[in-house]
Amino acid sequence: MYTFCDEEFGEVRLRADSRACRVIFRVKEGLLYVTVPREYTWSQIANVMDENRERLRLLFARYEATREKRRLSIGDRIPCYGGDICLLPGIDSKRFLFRYQGDCLQVFCPQQADLNEPNVHKILSRGVCRFVYRRAQSLLPRRFVQVSGRLGISPVPLSVGRGRRKLGHCTFKGEIQLSFYLMFLPEELIDYVICHELAHLRYMNHGPQFHALCNRYCGGKELLLRKKLRSFPFLIS
Repeated sequence: MYTFCDEEFGEVRLRADSRACRVIFRVKEGLLYVTVPREYTWSQIANVMDENRERLRLLFARYEATREKRRLSIGDRIPCYGGDICLLPGIDSKRFLFRYQGDCLQVFCPQQADLNEPNVHKILSRGVCRFVYRRAQSLLPRRFVQVSGRLGISPVPLSVGRGRRKLGHCTFKGEIQLSFYLMFLPEELIDYVICHELAHLRYMNHGPQFHALCNRYCGGKELLLRKKLRSFPFLIS
C-alpha cells in the first residue's frame, strides 16, 4: 500500500494488484482508496485520477450523504430483528452499560459522549455486536427454517458467523452460513439473503439460472431487494 497526497482529495491510498484489470476507486472513512493493475506507472495513475475527478467528487458526496444517515445520537432507536436497540443517557461518565429490558437492548451511554467519534463508535459497536451475536444464534436459524420451509426446501446445515463483508455463504457441501449482521436488516432483506444462499444449493454461481431461481424464491423482487441491500446504511459496524 502506497500513500500520496492529492491537492483536491487529500490523502490517497494506492494498491497495485496483479489481479486487477481496471482501476477501482472507493471512499472509506473519508479517505480515497485506489486499486490499479500492477503494471500501471505513476504517470498513468495521475492521468486516470484527472480523467475521473468528477466521478470522484460524486463518490465523496455519496460518502458524506451516507455518513449523515449513519450518525447516531443518544435517544436514537436502532432497528434490530427480534428487538430494537435503544441508546439512552447513562450515569457513568466513562463506560457503556448494556442490559435487556424485554426484547429491547438498552445501551446506557457515557455522559456527553460523541457516538460518531471513531474510537467511541468502535466501543459502542463492539458491545452491541456481542449481545446481538448471542441473540442471532437462536433467531436466525428459526428464520432460516421458516423461509426454507415456505419454499419447500429440506433443512440443510446452518451456522451463524461474524462476517461483515459476506452476509451469507453456501459451501460446495451444501452448508450455509449466515452473518449475525443480518440482525440489523429489515425482515425482507434477511429473507432475501436467505433465498440467495438457498438458490446456491442448486447453482454455485451467479449465472442466469441462479438469478432466475433466486428471483422466484424472492417472489419476483430479486433485483429490487439486491439494490436495497447494497444501499442499506448499517448503523453498527
